[in-house]
Amino acid sequence: MKKNNTLVGTKETANILGVSVSTVRRWANKGTLPCYRIGESRYRKFKLSEIEKIKKEYYGNDFISTSKPIIPNINKKLITKNIVASSHPAHYLMHKYWGRKPHNVVNEYISFFSKEGDTILEPFMGSGVTVIEAIKLNRMAIGIDINPMSKFIVENSIRKINFNDFTNRYNEILQQLNDKYSYLYDTECPSCNKLSRIEVAVWENDKLDCIKGICPSHGAFRKKATNLDIKKYNDCQILKRDLLEKHEISYPTDNIMKYVKRSGRTRIDELFSDRALIILSKLLDLINETEDDDIKQLLLFCFTSMLPNVSRMLPGDKEKCTYRSGWVISKFWTPKVHAERNIFHCFNLRYNAILRGKKELLEINPLLCELHTKDSSNLSFIDSESIDYIFTDPPYGESIAYLALSQFWNSWLETDVSYEDEIIIDPYRDKIYDDYSERTKKTYKELYRVLKDKHFMSFTFHNRDLNVWKAILDACNEAGFILENIILQEQAVSSGTQGINKKNTLTGDFIYTFKKDTQAIQNTKITVDAESFIRDCINEFIESNNGATPSELYEYIIPIIVQNNAYTDIGGNAINIENILKSSFQYVKISTDENNEIGGGYKWMKQDN
Repeated sequence: MKKNNTLVGTKETANILGVSVSTVRRWANKGTLPCYRIGESRYRKFKLSEIEKIKKEYYGNDFISTSKPIIPNINKKLITKNIVASSHPAHYLMHKYWGRKPHNVVNEYISFFSKEGDTILEPFMGSGVTVIEAIKLNRMAIGIDINPMSKFIVENSIRKINFNDFTNRYNEILQQLNDKYSYLYDTECPSCNKLSRIEVAVWENDKLDCIKGICPSHGAFRKKATNLDIKKYNDCQILKRDLLEKHEISYPTDNIMKYVKRSGRTRIDELFSDRALIILSKLLDLINETEDDDIKQLLLFCFTSMLPNVSRMLPGDKEKCTYRSGWVISKFWTPKVHAERNIFHCFNLRYNAILRGKKELLEINPLLCELHTKDSSNLSFIDSESIDYIFTDPPYGESIAYLALSQFWNSWLETDVSYEDEIIIDPYRDKIYDDYSERTKKTYKELYRVLKDKHFMSFTFHNRDLNVWKAILDACNEAGFILENIILQEQAVSSGTQGINKKNTLTGDFIYTFKKDTQAIQNTKITVDAESFIRDCINEFIESNNGATPSELYEYIIPIIVQNNAYTDIGGNAINIENILKSSFQYVKISTDENNEIGGGYKWMKQDN
């Protein structure tokens, strides 16, 4: 048979192979998949014949051998490939939230597994990507989350409002706030001493260091903080004390939960400067005076979306007297050098960002969804076998403390939060693994009950701890779900934690698809010596690839472990992959380039003899 020498690009190659674009690049770089640089652009091109050869090597024929691990086979009835992730549109950038999945990926899964008029369930709603994509596709959607912020974000994203009324009220509030407190950002131009406005103040060890401002005559300037600037801020501290004594301002003083506490701050108000607390308190009062509740809620949405940008969690740059991206890790952390931004400017930026996002969603029908602030382990308000498809992103054990982090917003909105019902591992609250596992099992039992027979559930997961995987997979198995396939899906953007921990992280999320089939027989056979099985699989992979980065290794090994039920030992305890790696292999730095791809600077190698 004549070889097909047609050349295709990186994205098409990734789609054909069902892997991420970054994986294709890695294979090309190490010669696993030959690539060709064509023309002046020098873009990578790949021959279809060589792609098919790699595909055959990875997926093989549909047989199971006792000497080889079971590798999930391609099933034409399911999504079997990585979907190139699109960047987030404006309506998903209106408010910060953690773990937001690529909207186009969620959209494609919903389109594939359901039809118009079907009901889609999202039991861990988060920022609402599943709900919003479902109603875009004319499906009914039920969104549930224990976090009040989740419902607040989604409601404000899809709520219909009168834009003129919104703009008029926004301008009224901004003018009143400006009249009252704009002077708190007064400074002097270093060139002409004219009254100017502070845009950014940079602090080091809680001492004012430098200022970036705007002069009406000379424009933007940077200067070291003067004695007058320091005195003006000290006056803010006195003013705040006086206003508190007169009960003219209020702000949250809740203790920060231990699991997310870092850098010595113990209360929510300590995450803000005194100047910010005065202005934020007044701004919140003005918003709450708004008579139209829909307009008020959207203004509150502007307010909470702005809070991280005006907090002390923004890293500062003393040399340029500016700020860097803030709140990039899932803790409450104030850097020793941090920035303070002008609230008037930030509120205006969030107002415009929310207007852009809202205008993208003009055509959707919010009546197609119902939203609940509830614990998903009890779905008694949903009829059995009434759901056509489930797409969700369940809690990752102790990875992200959604409720504790959302205290940053919930405390300002004074919402009631049911912390005791959260599904999480948090030793500071006696939320141990057994509690996480039990609540997860109850939830998946409910998901199985409400899902129609012969219908599907997909969920994303990003965790390398097999103990957490065990809790999720045990819950699925005990509920009665049958695993259909696993895909490693690339992310739209990497998280802040990934950027900080580049040497030892994954580049995407696994998407599991399960089926409810009351007539099928589950495959629950457990690999007897799971630890040896995993070690042998890793050894073979590392040997054949001359080492493997964490992402490459986990992309390969996790589906094999799950498909072979090899995640527990004989005693039923979860296997620790890291211990296997540390005891039998060595972790080697292969690049000093800090700009290296996530997970690409280090490799697991065979130990030196």
